[in-house]
Amino acid sequence: MKTKVNMCPTCGGKMDYDPASGVLKCQYCNNTKEIEVGETEIIENPFNDALAEGARSWSDDDIKVVTCKNCGAELIFESHTKAQFCNYCGSSHVSEHAPEKTIPPGYLIPFSIDEKSAFERFKTWIGKRWFAPNALKTAHRNDRILGTYIPFWTFDTQTFNRYTAERGDYYYVTKTRTVNGKTETYQERHTRWMPVSGHYNRFFDDVLISASNKVDQKTLDKIDDFNLDALITYKPDFLSGFFAERYSVSLEDGWIIGKQVIDNHLKAEVRREIGGDEVRFLRIESHYDDLMYKHILCPVWISSYKFNGKTYNFMINGQTGKVEGDFPKSGVKIGLAILAGVIIIGVMYLLISNGNF
Repeated sequence: MKTKVNMCPTCGGKMDYDPASGVLKCQYCNNTKEIEVGETEIIENPFNDALAEGARSWSDDDIKVVTCKNCGAELIFESHTKAQFCNYCGSSHVSEHAPEKTIPPGYLIPFSIDEKSAFERFKTWIGKRWFAPNALKTAHRNDRILGTYIPFWTFDTQTFNRYTAERGDYYYVTKTRTVNGKTETYQERHTRWMPVSGHYNRFFDDVLISASNKVDQKTLDKIDDFNLDALITYKPDFLSGFFAERYSVSLEDGWIIGKQVIDNHLKAEVRREIGGDEVRFLRIESHYDDLMYKHILCPVWISSYKFNGKTYNFMINGQTGKVEGDFPKSGVKIGLAILAGVIIIGVMYLLISNGNF
């Protein structure tokens, strides 16, 4: 198959997408080339039609797929790129295989934070983690941060909901009691319960659900404040120099998670709708109409490495620059912090005992 490579018209070198300028940029002579996108029209896809159509290919452009033998992640990138280790777990046990037919992404949010800026943000973030070992702060290499497009599903649906519950309103009864031989009055709280029912209709737009079960979800949840207004039509040019994960959460499973998110929102909103001081025995019968979806890619800088035999993950939102992650804690630093706390408490105790505080 013919490989699609963005070649520099000036020197023949490879051109990668440059987040800082939003264009393709030659790695050798810095020549630039605009990416022709045109006006983006966001089109939602009928959920049931997708199930009936079955799998399709990403595009007519050649892509390469590797699978990590350690964690099972599948990464997609330009066929001329070489994957040396897994973006998610840091393992070097990766192997190529033929791409499978899957629902292609329709839109993506391009990277706006480049590699240098991502690494600087990471260094600032890890530098503020006082309990992190000093070896981590100095040993982490820039080449271990990889720009990866994470797959997401978005869901739109009009919900029609009928609810029943009991609403509780507080009221107070004045009573008397004897305390230490003295009689006093006090207010005793009671709850008056009454049955309630009604209808609550709500449209949900762009419920964002991660389509990856390989990425550390807790960390991703902390940085997934993507601005979906920045979505543009998917073009392979934006993957030049970056990776993309093939979704590992199917559209059907994504909707199961999305429905749970919607139902949790509905429970909270219906409770506010009912009012009162308490709500109990809430039941909601929901109907989801006009269910639509999109498959999108969102930019994340990922760093995974092993420290003392354990894998730690860091993520940087490629659109906002927000950094989150886990890190090993230095036993020595924790011990010193505890010792310092004990010393401070001891000194304060002595000052108080001697009347000097």
